[in-house]
Amino acid sequence: MNHEGFEVYLKDLGLETEHEVREVISRARWVETTMNISLDKMQMSDIEDKNFKNGLGELVGSPEKTDLFYRALCAYMEFCGKREMLSNK
Repeated sequence: MNHEGFEVYLKDLGLETEHEVREVISRARWVETTMNISLDKMQMSDIEDKNFKNGLGELVGSPEKTDLFYRALCAYMEFCGKREMLSNK
């Protein structure tokens, strides 16, 4: 996971405080570690998979918290997509 680049991306998106940025990064990192996956090797379609979502929900526990973790993963996938587009230019 590219922490530094993701942090800059989140700040560019308009997250206002360091705390907000750290929380999003922490959630994405927690999923990566807990599920033993590499977010850099995943695609948005992997994240959108119903089995993946269900597994994430079981790990996190509450629907509200699961949504926060899922949004962090989506933000990372968007970051990876933008990074890939820039490297292809």
